[in-house]
Amino acid sequence: MTPACRYRCSPFPYSPVHTTPEHQGPTTLHRSSETGTKAVGFVSYGGVGGARAVEHLRLVVGELQMADVRQQVTLSLRTEFEDFSTLKPNEYSAEALNTLFDQVVAWSQALAPLRTAAA
Repeated sequence: MTPACRYRCSPFPYSPVHTTPEHQGPTTLHRSSETGTKAVGFVSYGGVGGARAVEHLRLVVGELQMADVRQQVTLSLRTEFEDFSTLKPNEYSAEALNTLFDQVVAWSQALAPLRTAAA
């Protein structure tokens, strides 16, 4: 993934899903200006899926008063990328990604009154 793909601002009342490589963690948030009362989800990738980077990011977004959803998608470079570059997720990961999106939308809707009160 290119640096431009790691974080994308969204016109929706929730932060986009953050994508992070295994050993980069919070540096993927350095351009983020969207904080407070927003939902966020994580997709990570790497040799062993990138779970450690997401665990670090969860602490950071908590300090930014963002609500991270429970579902997390971890992608192995060995099994879910063709030639280590083209994403070919297995069925489980595709289902997990749908769950992640559903949770981000649900939490965003639940947090809407807080955003309205702050505006």
